[in-house]
Amino acid sequence: MKKEKTNLKLYTYEQKFWNKNLFICGVDEVGRGCLAGPVVTAAAILHKDAMHPQLIDSKQLTKTQLSSMYQWLIKNCTYSIGINNARIIDKKNIYQATKLTMKQALLHLLATTPHQPSLILIDAMPITLTDTSYKAITCTSLIKGESQSASIAAASIIAKVTRDNIMKRLHNAFPCYNLQQHKGYATAYHRSALLKQQPSVLHRYTFLTKLLAQKDYHEQQTSFC
Repeated sequence: MKKEKTNLKLYTYEQKFWNKNLFICGVDEVGRGCLAGPVVTAAAILHKDAMHPQLIDSKQLTKTQLSSMYQWLIKNCTYSIGINNARIIDKKNIYQATKLTMKQALLHLLATTPHQPSLILIDAMPITLTDTSYKAITCTSLIKGESQSASIAAASIIAKVTRDNIMKRLHNAFPCYNLQQHKGYATAYHRSALLKQQPSVLHRYTFLTKLLAQKDYHEQQTSFC
């Protein structure tokens, strides 16, 4: 008989701390590689013994599963959101903007949660709190953290659903880009739309250098015909 897969290993960090009546905070981002829209981060602290078999990396979930898990998470964790738009990304670069946005979500959560974490796990990014009043809390960066910690997986789902909803609303104001479908990522449709018209205020101009150069070249060639 085939053994069913479980996500119990994902709770290794959490179980260790829950057994001591301590808490872990997970931090993750979404939208880092998009051509348009904000970068969105979430910091999440799961309630003690809050376990769900579908709590995994958001990229592995269907739309229906994402929606279901999001509804479960907002009832079974304490969380906060960070958001920064395309102009901040262009000004600071995506790496620094992501770190800033992660820290915004994290500091807001730490200032409001009734359960101060003893450990903060961050997906990939090296975030520190040495310049804050929370400097005593250990921060650890984990590569592919969504597959190593339930708290990071929770943050990834909350950030993903939050950003998807933002992009769906922005689609109403900028329908020509079909943002509700590709959420601002560099799909063939999105790139084609950018070649046909000007980028919007939602677009990250520092991400469009090569594409806009291609557009300029095409227009120049057309003008000579």
